[in-house]
Amino acid sequence: MTTPRKSFIDDLIVIAAAALTFARGVAAPLVSSWDDGRFLEEFAPVQSISWAHFVEIFSRDHFEAYHPLHLLAYWIDVPLFGPSGPAIHATNLVLWCGGLLLVRRVMLGLGLGRAAALLATLFYGLHPVQVEAVTWATGRKEIVALIFASTSILAHLKSRHATDRYAWSSRLAYLLAALAKTTVLPLPGLLFLIDVLLRDRPWKRALLWQLPALAAGLGLGGVVVVIWQDNTMIRVLPPGALVRIELVGSTLARHLAIAVAPLWNSPIYPVHRAADDFSVWDLVMLGVPFVLAFAWRRKPRALFALTAFLVLRLPVSNFIPMYFEVEDRYLSLPLLAVAYGLGALLTYEASKSEEPATPHRLTLVFASLVVAAFAFRTVTYQGAWRSDEALWLHATRTHPTAYYAWMKLAEVRRDAGDLDGALDAHLAGIDAHPTIRLGHASRLHVMALRDERDLDLSPSRALNYSARYLQNADDPQVLRELAGEMVSEGYRDAALLPLARALELSPLADEVLERAAVQRLTSDPWLARFYVSRMTRPPLEPRLAPLMGAPTVDENAPAEGVPPALAP
Repeated sequence: MTTPRKSFIDDLIVIAAAALTFARGVAAPLVSSWDDGRFLEEFAPVQSISWAHFVEIFSRDHFEAYHPLHLLAYWIDVPLFGPSGPAIHATNLVLWCGGLLLVRRVMLGLGLGRAAALLATLFYGLHPVQVEAVTWATGRKEIVALIFASTSILAHLKSRHATDRYAWSSRLAYLLAALAKTTVLPLPGLLFLIDVLLRDRPWKRALLWQLPALAAGLGLGGVVVVIWQDNTMIRVLPPGALVRIELVGSTLARHLAIAVAPLWNSPIYPVHRAADDFSVWDLVMLGVPFVLAFAWRRKPRALFALTAFLVLRLPVSNFIPMYFEVEDRYLSLPLLAVAYGLGALLTYEASKSEEPATPHRLTLVFASLVVAAFAFRTVTYQGAWRSDEALWLHATRTHPTAYYAWMKLAEVRRDAGDLDGALDAHLAGIDAHPTIRLGHASRLHVMALRDERDLDLSPSRALNYSARYLQNADDPQVLRELAGEMVSEGYRDAALLPLARALELSPLADEVLERAAVQRLTSDPWLARFYVSRMTRPPLEPRLAPLMGAPTVDENAPAEGVPPALAP
């Protein structure tokens, strides 16, 4: 039996472990390039408290979601300290400690013994995926959702019938959790599993118990899908009969890998962009839960851990394909089921019965080492969040094929004035996925900015040229006109990109290229050199012979590197 004194000691252990593990990230600045900027630095309703701002927060969706309680939670600190990274991270850590105290009580309420509940809570709270909840300012939504979800579970465990005050308190807490984070929507399914698998309630009674919450969840889910559609957050999948099924299997495999072996955590992971990106294992992984469910059908705790994990993952299973397939934060809530499974395993090893028991000493030591290893990984991973550039450098090093990470690194370097570094990042991203049109347009933007800096051109037209290139990347005539306009305005390296793309789409004969080179030889020798570089034979004009084999203006990105076809 857990006495109040022992419970207090366990709470202190949880708070101390969380504080020590996440202390490194408290002093970090905001990551402006990864939502912190638009959520906290640019969004006025979180910066001061007023009725008008309250109405603004609740009256409509913001940032591709309807999470008003997430935004309202910043009223705790942002109006007092401003969009300060250390202040917000410190508040996140305090809230996280409070959430973990509730998690420990949930684990006890689900039947785990004292030691198992403590280790399960530490596994959950110190796991590297929680860096995004605590060390990322915008990750506060995970904490708010956890607090209300845990409150909902605890209230449900106290309820004795479907209409008592605890049952309705559970439903209210569920709605509040859902107003903080979309991934909490399947929580009524978790409560149903608790009743059926852990409390031996008839499934029909358990289902009726959850009908009000399920109805509310389905309604909110419909709103979420509409918001995703309006904001193009739902991807169009590549053609293929099994692509959707393979995507769900692949997502499951990668989430499981992150949960049990969090060695390559990142804010961004690669996504499947073509049917050929999938393998047979993506399909096989979809069958793993069914095999395990059959093997554990007479072990309620193990079956509960598995099915609860799958249920809590439903919004991020990619059955509705999301723009980002896999993210650490998608696991923040489903990891509760994995943590419970660890605690149940410890208890099961100590006693074959379904009653709480004290784990065997060796089992306890092994589980403690696992938790300590994960906590160490969490501490080291926080170092990647010390600045915007450090974060995206980490993402590109851990996942070199993550195209969007290269784009973000280029964006950060561009905004910092490191245009050469930004071009290097763009070239790496294009090399990883050469058919993505946006990468080429962004590269043009940076090259135009570099031309403006080096050639003293003003006013800036870089963004305009980039947008026009993106819109007309398959029209050779418009691209030639764009290149001509850029040359007339004094641009050099940047003007070669639309020109090279136009020649890829509609090649010119060597005679035409040579004639153009002769015409430009005196006024624009750099452009004459480019035309000669596109010829398939040596020029006949003697004056052009020295230009054969000479490098083009952009030595690091020759025009012939532009792919012949760009996907929309």
